[in-house]
Amino acid sequence: MFTYSQIHGVRYVEYSRLIECKGITHAFCTRWGGVSKGRFANLNFSVSEGDTQTNISKNWKILSSAFNIPEDHFITVNQIHGDRILIIDDNLRDSHDPGYDGIITNKPGIAIGIKTADCVPIFLVDRAKHIIGTIHAGWKGTSLNIASKALRILVNEFGSKPEDIIVTIGPSIGPCCYEVDETVWTAMEKDPERDLFFKKSRKAERWMLDLPKANQQQILRAGISSVNVTSPGICTSCHRDTFFSHRGEGGQTGRQLSFIMLQ
Repeated sequence: MFTYSQIHGVRYVEYSRLIECKGITHAFCTRWGGVSKGRFANLNFSVSEGDTQTNISKNWKILSSAFNIPEDHFITVNQIHGDRILIIDDNLRDSHDPGYDGIITNKPGIAIGIKTADCVPIFLVDRAKHIIGTIHAGWKGTSLNIASKALRILVNEFGSKPEDIIVTIGPSIGPCCYEVDETVWTAMEKDPERDLFFKKSRKAERWMLDLPKANQQQILRAGISSVNVTSPGICTSCHRDTFFSHRGEGGQTGRQLSFIMLQ
């Protein structure tokens, strides 16, 4: 289903279903292969938690060289834990707006990326029409149904057929480690399957949230067959030796990059 791979020192996770898709390059990067130090060790792509811009720039150069993708061909967005999705087709729509949590494109040679440290990174691939998407789904984005919104865009604006779409859910915090409060529980109250991905914690007014499963249920309800949905069950908080984890490291950590590109 998935394998840990390494190229020129950059360690990452890749999925067999996406490897089978001709013309696709993808990687869910781990935290290893860069130059950042201390709590940001070492393939960190975010300056907002205190790492230096010099280190971040060097990490981008390392990634670019490892995958032979020019630096300026990587596109990321200012993630705001919402449900807005940037569409890049013949025109870069709303490109000057600073806040998005997803990207969809049918343009080759553009590596669209999402930065995470517990939130769920999701890749979408339309094998027939050669369209890709990437989503950043924290609990807020999940409560806003960002995954199903992205799939509606593929179907309604690009003419995708659900049976042609493959969805891959990357490493993120698991239900073993993600304890949430009533704010999160209430935010999900309109989800008809809420009880499938929440379990009561031992603490009063606390729940354990299975964030990958919450997104998976959205994806299935959007008409994607379960055979076309892949999730590894890798918890970033449990595997802090491999991934950055905001929850597991008390908020003092970096961000790994997940990217996908049409060759």
